Order: sequence, then structure tokens, then C-alpha cells
Amino acid sequence: MNDLVLLHAFPLDARMWDVPGALTPSLRGHGEPDLGTVADQVLKVLDERGLDQVLLGGCSMGGYVAMALLRRAPERVKGLVFVDTKHTADAPEAVANRHAMADRAEREGVGEWLVEAMLPNLLGPDASDTARASVRTMILEQRAEDVAWWQRAMARRPDSTDVLESLAVPSLVLVGEHDRITPPDVAAKLAVTLHHSTSERIENAGHLPPVEQPEEFRARLERWREQVGI
Repeated sequence: MNDLVLLHAFPLDARMWDVPGALTPSLRGHGEPDLGTVADQVLKVLDERGLDQVLLGGCSMGGYVAMALLRRAPERVKGLVFVDTKHTADAPEAVANRHAMADRAEREGVGEWLVEAMLPNLLGPDASDTARASVRTMILEQRAEDVAWWQRAMARRPDSTDVLESLAVPSLVLVGEHDRITPPDVAAKLAVTLHHSTSERIENAGHLPPVEQPEEFRARLERWREQVGI
């Protein structure tokens, strides 16, 4: 899977992926909050690795970064894997909530308050203690400046319908059965926007199937790759 690139969710890092052989960068924001600058980081990594075309995947925020990359260099992507993400911009209330969290992270730093705000929505009701401990650790080990930057960048992201409708590559849309942030009906709308998509629901998972059901996630991904020959 050395042509597979997976981009992590917020507020986590590359440790959320358990996919041997995949390229899973932990990305940092810098400068003016704009997911396009992170997409540029990903493209730089591809150039450094000599990867002309990749299968690009992203979970939640990682999906937003993947869409930003598609705006810049769609020719570098031969297939897409969208996990618990959406293609639409945030509503005004969500934008306000993102800015409020960014302000608090800068004011108080990262702490238990962020775990309490995020964890109930990130994991499904049947998530294992191991998954909960892993996600909690990743949240607490993020830098406050990154949390603030990511939130402000996500608040600014545009609707990506036009970008996705213009694609002609195969795509896999996966969503956790109990996802409260981007529930299955949101994933269904994303799948309809993509012309060559396969949409599947992962049972007993919330917003982070790669963490909650890593074996099932890998199995779905591998089966789809075989089906589409990518």
C-alpha cells in the first residue's frame, strides 16, 4: 500500500491509522489558517517520495484536506477514500463553535476540557477502553496552537461540491454506524456527489472507524481496492 496516503482527523494525529504500508503524515498548520497550505504540505511529501499518483484518503478533517488538495492538483489522485467526512461548508453556528474552541485553546491550552468536548462525539457507544484511551492520549498531546489553527482553517473551508462532481476517479465512502458528527445520511450525500463511488457503513463505530474497528476498516479498504483494481 505504498501508494496509499491517509490524512488524520481533528484533534488527532497519524497514530489514529493502523494500516501497514500507508503513508500517514501528521500535519501542522502554519501561517494564515487555510487548509490549502496543508494540502501543499501533502504535495511536498508526495514529491519527496517520488509519488506521481496516489490513492488519497482522509478521515473527517483529513477529508477536508484531501478536498483542498484536489483543488490544487487533481491529477495526482487516482482514487479517494473518504471516512466520516463531508463536502459542504460549515453552517454559521458550527463556524462560531470552531472559533470559540480555538480561542479557548489559545487561552487555556489543551487539557481535559478538550477531551470532554470531543470524546463523546468521536467514539461510538461500544468503543473499547483501548480506543478511548488512545483517542484521549492523542487529544491531550496536541499543541494548543495547532488545535486553534485547525479549527479556524476548517471554519473557512469552502463547499467542495464543484470539485468532487468534476472527478472521474473511483472513490470509497465509509461512515460509522453511530457517527454523531457526520452521520450516515451526510455520507450518503457525499457519495451521491461523487460519480464513481462505493458507500458502506461500518457497524459498531462512531466518527473514527479506523480507531474503533481497525481490522474491519482495513478489510473494507482492501476489498474495495481489489474490486476497482486500484
